[in-house]
Amino acid sequence: MSRTVIVSHSHPNLRYGGGEVAAYRQFEHLLALGQDVYFVGSTIGPEDSAKFFGASQQIISFGPRDFCLRGRGMDSFTMEHAQVQDEDWIFEFLLALQGDIYHFHHFWNIGAGTIRRLRAALPQAKFICTLHELTAICANHGQMVKRSGELCYASTEVACAACVARPPIDFVLRKTRMLDMLALFDHLLSPSEFLRLRFEDWGIAAGRIAVIENGLDHPQTLAPETEAQLLAKSGRFAFFGQATPTKGLDVLIRAAALIEAQDDAPAIPLSIEIHGVDRDSFARMWPDLEIPACVHFRGRYRPQDCVTIMRGYGWIIIPSVWWENSPVVIQEARAAGTPMIASDIGGMAEKTEGWGVQFRVADPAALASAILSVHGDPQALADHKSRISAPLDLSGFATEWAEACAIAFTEQQEKPHIGRRKRA
Repeated sequence: MSRTVIVSHSHPNLRYGGGEVAAYRQFEHLLALGQDVYFVGSTIGPEDSAKFFGASQQIISFGPRDFCLRGRGMDSFTMEHAQVQDEDWIFEFLLALQGDIYHFHHFWNIGAGTIRRLRAALPQAKFICTLHELTAICANHGQMVKRSGELCYASTEVACAACVARPPIDFVLRKTRMLDMLALFDHLLSPSEFLRLRFEDWGIAAGRIAVIENGLDHPQTLAPETEAQLLAKSGRFAFFGQATPTKGLDVLIRAAALIEAQDDAPAIPLSIEIHGVDRDSFARMWPDLEIPACVHFRGRYRPQDCVTIMRGYGWIIIPSVWWENSPVVIQEARAAGTPMIASDIGGMAEKTEGWGVQFRVADPAALASAILSVHGDPQALADHKSRISAPLDLSGFATEWAEACAIAFTEQQEKPHIGRRKRA
């Protein structure tokens, strides 16, 4: 049986982000099908490693096929490890798994050098990479947002030098290195057309990237709702995410304050609930922002409960201020049958087109207007709900993935289990 090794920059048991969640769901699905599959994640930098690992510990095993490696940090500009011995350990571990297929869901924490060495050591293996964001293009955390906060629409060596404060020649060399690394993969995947087009504009050949949405299992049917239920939900809005500057939570709070400052009180009370963030975390990030009375912080939630929680709201708000590619919260909202109010850029605009309400990115007044346009309107809610299509499920993802990457799971002599071996 062909062996698949799914590699992620992080592990969802330690950090819950879209890329690692997509990777882990793929692993769980293939494992449930009886495939010979392994998952390898990492901690993000020395801080997380010190939190979860003992002094000399290199690996956490969550199961016989489920591992998290100790990440010691790496140079985000070159995508290389500072110490060669850190790269040695990751390379040796991945090589020992002797995969027929290596599917990388990122290269952060894994390293470009690790991929080069593994590719050279296993020339017959199939190498796949899902491009979850723009790290290869943008040295500013892969977000294509300038240090000033402005959106960046294209990378050039001069513009990047002004943003990141390095000589332009460094960005010429970085682009060459990133393109060379991506050329090592047999297949490149993107969860959105937006991201595919960005990479093609940057230098990846047209037709090289296949677009496959990340898989998410979901209920097949949703119960019908009465007009009274829709009316009650039409006043309930929610945010699901983290208290990071790029998630735009401050934009939402400012919008709520603008609504609350209006003279006319709405007939249906407005409620905006924040999931994934507590009040103290928000206050540390934005200490000068006063929280309106209509905003309530609900703190952390279990990822597996997200879709169920979302069903209790009329609208989910995603106010991110950077080029989100394919946020998992959009898939979850579709699975819940709950429409969204979304920033009008990137994968958010693409993924909510036709069933969501979009507003000008980073504009609290535009967001306030979008909220008020549907608040207390059960007919608008019913209309938008009727346009929601279910997200691609994991079975559908696995089928599209296998077809796009020309993967045929054939019976072979079983390979030996993982073990240490000499460096190639």
